[in-house]
Amino acid sequence: MLLLRHATDLDLDTVRRVAWDGARLRLDGGVLEHVARQRAAMLDALRGHEVYGVTTGTGYRGGQALDAAARERWQHGLLLGRAVGGAPYLPRVEARAVLVVRLVNLLSGYAGVTPELCRFLVDRINDGFTPAIPRRSIGCAGDIIPLAHAGQTLLGIGSVLSDDGTTEPAATALRRRGLEPYVPAEKEGIALLAGAPAAAALAIARHREAVAVARQLEWSTACAIDALRAPLEPYTAEVAALAGDGLLDVVTGRLHARVRSGDPQRKTQAPVSFRVAPQVLAHLWRTVDRLADDVGRTLGGVSDSPAFVGGRFVSTGGFHAIDVAAGLDALAAALVRAAELAGQRVHRLLDSRFTGLPDQLTDAPGAQAGMVVVHKRVTGVLNELRRRAVPVSIGLADTSLGQEDAMTFAFEASENVREIVPLVRDVVACELLTARQAWALRDERYAAGLAPLAERLIALVRPVHDDRPLGGDLAAVARLLADEELFR
Repeated sequence: MLLLRHATDLDLDTVRRVAWDGARLRLDGGVLEHVARQRAAMLDALRGHEVYGVTTGTGYRGGQALDAAARERWQHGLLLGRAVGGAPYLPRVEARAVLVVRLVNLLSGYAGVTPELCRFLVDRINDGFTPAIPRRSIGCAGDIIPLAHAGQTLLGIGSVLSDDGTTEPAATALRRRGLEPYVPAEKEGIALLAGAPAAAALAIARHREAVAVARQLEWSTACAIDALRAPLEPYTAEVAALAGDGLLDVVTGRLHARVRSGDPQRKTQAPVSFRVAPQVLAHLWRTVDRLADDVGRTLGGVSDSPAFVGGRFVSTGGFHAIDVAAGLDALAAALVRAAELAGQRVHRLLDSRFTGLPDQLTDAPGAQAGMVVVHKRVTGVLNELRRRAVPVSIGLADTSLGQEDAMTFAFEASENVREIVPLVRDVVACELLTARQAWALRDERYAAGLAPLAERLIALVRPVHDDRPLGGDLAAVARLLADEELFR
C-alpha cells in the first residue's frame, strides 16, 4: 500500500508500481484536507464570475454563459459528447496509468475538485476498474477525447476493460462493485477532461519498452562485434574519453566488458557500422533518458485549464504536452537509427572480406543461401521502420471552428513508437541469429562477457549446415528476447 501525502508523491516510479505492478494507493488525511480547502476557496471565487468551462461553454462557444439549469447538467455532459473514440483500446496497464496520472492534478488542488472525487478515483484504481480508452484518432487539444472516455466511466457511462480483454458497460462494472455512479460536482467535469495526463501515461509505457529494447540492442551489437572479430580500440575507455561524454563512457564500458576477452586475432579496421556503435547507442540512451525527464517534468506540472491559482481562475497552455509528443518522435528516430546500424552489421557479417569466414556464413556459398535471406528480412523490416521515423507531432489543424488550432498528436506519436519497438526487436533477433551462425563457423568461440546470452543462443539454435527454414529459429530468438532479466 502506497500512502500519498502530496500530489508530488505520484512520481514516475510510483505510477509504474501502481499501473504495472498492481500496488494499491491510500490517501493521507492531510492531502484530502488540502483538496477540501482548495475546493472551498474555488467555490468562493466562482461566485459572480464567468469561468471558462464552468459557467460558460467551451471551445468556440467559450463565451456563451450558462444559466443555472444548464450549469447543473454541464459538468456531466462535458464527458459525454467528447467521447468519440473506439477500439482498439489501450492495454489495461496503460489505461490504469492514465487514471493514476490524472490523480496528480486532482490532488494538487489546482483543479478545485472535491475530496470525494479523489477518493472515488483511488478506490477505482485499487479495485481494477479500468476504462476502455481509445488508442488512435486523437485530433484534439490536450487529451480531451481519451479523457472523456476515461472520466465518463466513473459516471456509469461508456465501457471498461474486463480481465479477459473484452469490454463491459461501466454501469454494470459499478453495480458489480455495489456502487452508484459518481455525480460530478461543479467544475469536476472539466477537471476530469482537462490537461494531458494520458500523454504522460503513454510516454511512461513507451519509455519502459524503449529501455528493454535498448538493452537488447546493446547485447546484439556486442555479439556482432565479437562475431566479426572487430578491433576493440573503439570500445576502450581511453577512446571513449576523447568525446568528453559521460554517457558515451558508460555505454562504451558496457560494450567493452562484453567483448574484451574475445579472440585476439582481429582485423586492422572494422566497417563504420561497427566503430560508431557506441555513439549511436549513447544517443539512443540519451533520448530515452530525456523522455523520462520530460515525463517527470509533466507529472510535476499543472496541466489544468482553467486552473485555480492564487485565489483566481487562470487559463493555461499546460495541456499542450509537446515535450512528451516531440520526445516520442525523437525516440522513434533514435530507435530506427540504431536498427539501421544493426542492419548494416548483419550485411557485413555475411561478407568474407570483413569476417574471414565463408560468404553468406555457409560452407557452400552459392549452393547454399546460408544467412543471406535473414538480411533480406532485415531489409524489409527497415523499410517499414524508415517510414515510421517521420515525425508525428508535426501537422497542425483547425478544430472547434478555429478556437482549438494546435494539438500535439501525442497519442499518435505513442502508437508510432508502439509499432516501432517490435520491429526493432525483429532486427535484433536477426543480428543475434547471424552472430550465432558466425560463432558456429568459429568453433563456437566467443568472448567470455557474452556467455550468459551466447550459451542460451547456442542451445536454442543449431548451426545452419544445410539450408532450412529459419523463420522458426528467429521466432525462438524472439521468445528469448522476452526474458528481460537476461538483458539487464
